[in-house]
Amino acid sequence: MQMLRRGITVKTSYGVKPEMPSWLVQVVGAVKGKVPVLFDGGIRRGTDVFKALALGAQAVLIGRPAVYGLAAKGEYGVKRVIEMLRDELELTMALSGCPTLNHISRKHVRTKHERPRSML
Repeated sequence: MQMLRRGITVKTSYGVKPEMPSWLVQVVGAVKGKVPVLFDGGIRRGTDVFKALALGAQAVLIGRPAVYGLAAKGEYGVKRVIEMLRDELELTMALSGCPTLNHISRKHVRTKHERPRSML
């Protein structure tokens, strides 16, 4: 028996690493937990993974870093890239007071439009 799993992948432009898109929050809000939301684009560090999860993504896709690791060191390079992302994510979680992935929440990040602006 095969199960068809549906979900939405939120993707940024190729080759561009923008700030974490604030519209990821809108997509997550629109689907209301009915389908998983995956984020694809611009994930280069564990902090990027943390931000995407905090904005509501259930998972991230890491194509480019994995390809770089593969090109540099083959299978070992891919494993090392994943280890580095995991280590950076775990450090960010610890510094943010999040003992598990379930503790990462929207209160941990602000989007570009939510940042306080100087009145000067």
